[in-house]
Amino acid sequence: SDPTLETRIKDGDLKQIKELNEEKRKSARRKEFIMAELLETERSYVKDLELSLASFLVPMRGANDLPPALRGKESVIFGNLEDICHFHKNIFLKELEKYETMPEDVGHCFVTWASKFDIYVYYCTNKPKSTDVLVAHGSPYFENLQKAAGCDQPIAAMLIKPVQRITKYQLLLKDLLSCSTDKELGEIKDGLDVCLSVPRKANDALHLSMLDGCDISIERLGDVILQDTFHVWDPKKLIRQSRERRMFLFELYLVFSKEVKDSNGKGKYQYKMKMMSSDIGITEHVEGDECKFAVWTGRTPASESKVILKASTLEVKLKWIRQMRQLIQDTYFGNSNVPASLPTLMVPSSNRGSKSTVSQRSSRDFD
Repeated sequence: SDPTLETRIKDGDLKQIKELNEEKRKSARRKEFIMAELLETERSYVKDLELSLASFLVPMRGANDLPPALRGKESVIFGNLEDICHFHKNIFLKELEKYETMPEDVGHCFVTWASKFDIYVYYCTNKPKSTDVLVAHGSPYFENLQKAAGCDQPIAAMLIKPVQRITKYQLLLKDLLSCSTDKELGEIKDGLDVCLSVPRKANDALHLSMLDGCDISIERLGDVILQDTFHVWDPKKLIRQSRERRMFLFELYLVFSKEVKDSNGKGKYQYKMKMMSSDIGITEHVEGDECKFAVWTGRTPASESKVILKASTLEVKLKWIRQMRQLIQDTYFGNSNVPASLPTLMVPSSNRGSKSTVSQRSSRDFD
């Protein structure tokens, strides 16, 4: 054997090992740095929340000279900021500190407290109302409170901090993902999903708050799974012209609505029709356009009962089809999370012997 060749191979292996170890050290240092930033900014965030309450909410509650337009508006202006402050000060900061030396596991902290992050959904949904009140009636009252408290930032800058915090969590967890090994990715991804779900849920809640005239209560529809705008074709119309519809997929129903303006020029969604999720059939491909698909009720997809939908993108279409099929499957196999107090998803007995169920709509529902 050639001793010089063996030496070269050994030297090459040693170099590779050194490079791998150096890469691991760099990655570990990067994770420590990100974790230190997460903790440092969390402590600053808690102080900012306390300062917001002490500088603005507390004096407002105790004021005798409150302007008439601001009386009774504390809950609108501040939303559930006290709940958010309590959660971060008394629970989440302490929980995060447990992971100071284990940054690769910090995603578990977000997953463990995922349900608590729903407080942000309410806060974000309320935020536009808060802004409206502050713009219309906040000056000069809150500027005076700011001066009295010696606060560097105005109330608007303080009240946007919870929204910014969720975005900061997303950025830091994405940074952690970028320097983690395959084994470490799972929980960090799950933690990131918790933070990404907050703006999505808030957006869903905002759109749902605009739904008007639905013939059953929002509570009986189940949770919002998806909502988006589609072009819809009614098969009963002689002239096949699409109409734009805002659609909501709930656990129990697929709801169609039309965007209109009320007397004040404010947008809302006027309820048009609904289909029971358990009764829906899906035709995934409609000739001529990859973004089109069809939904129908009954046992067979008769052409007069098919409602053709066009999504904005193929990705949106596939997401909706996947979720609707999952809902149908959960219903049939008893995996649905719908509370027992809600109506059971059954075909009425009078229809059981017939060849198809009757669609819950008429062509004027689309007008």
